[in-house]
Amino acid sequence: MRLMCSVLTVLLLAASIARGQSDDEVTITVSGFRLAANGAERPAGITWGPGRLTVGKPSVGVFSVRDCGYFTATMPPHSFEENATAGWRVEITPIKITKPAVTVRLRWVRALDKGSGVSPIGEDVEVTLRPGESRPLDSVSIAQSGTKTLDGRPCETKAVSLRLSADFPDFDRRLIGANIWLVERLPNGKEDSQLQSVRGLPHRPLTFYFDSIADGAKRIDFFGKLIADPERGRIEVTLETVRAVQDPTPLGYQAARWFRSTVQLKPEEIVEIALRDPDEKVDAGAGRTFSLRIQAKQIR
Repeated sequence: MRLMCSVLTVLLLAASIARGQSDDEVTITVSGFRLAANGAERPAGITWGPGRLTVGKPSVGVFSVRDCGYFTATMPPHSFEENATAGWRVEITPIKITKPAVTVRLRWVRALDKGSGVSPIGEDVEVTLRPGESRPLDSVSIAQSGTKTLDGRPCETKAVSLRLSADFPDFDRRLIGANIWLVERLPNGKEDSQLQSVRGLPHRPLTFYFDSIADGAKRIDFFGKLIADPERGRIEVTLETVRAVQDPTPLGYQAARWFRSTVQLKPEEIVEIALRDPDEKVDAGAGRTFSLRIQAKQIR
């Protein structure tokens, strides 16, 4: 029953984060991880965050670890679990929010550690993170001898750790739609084109893949990803496109070239991006003129 209540606490904390987050803010969370005896690290299923970030406003999370590395998280005035073997108090205070980076004052202390018996250890540091970046806080070893999992199996957790992470909101209702055309201009002035339509969340990679194109005995693939950042009345799109020549075996490519660009799009506007460098030498698709045309809009 205690475990179920702990999980419910985390879910309620997550819901608070979702409701309090505005569209373009970055979320800051602290998550638990388990390190298995075979060396694989996996999320421990516990995450706490301060919710909507307000400069100068501190938030505190309390993490407990029980036998075999099971985490619980709560907030003051609640303290560590009665049967916890290790516990941390983590305080996060936003200092500066400069889209898309966040700078926080991070104070944490391992105030409980029955396995080591050493004095409490911790940090008081200033940390700047962009979405997708993280920073480790601390880790402790787990005594495997004599401990079991909840279903009675031998414990395989070697250690547990905490990590501070930044990301864009998980519960973002906004939806971006984009049409992407791969266009080849033929010697006779006509065009061949393929269309790919993609949908997804802002700030998240949306992948696209076009059908292979014959180039003599070779086959050329075009694929890539785009990230859309909606602004007031426009969308900033960052594109990374790969043009690659297939290897004779079906396992990979023998040559590839990357094209990266950023464009600003107004509603219903179509922008064309050339897929050839001015100083390009003879390689995949040389002598053929390819480009991408892109149209993007915020659906909701």
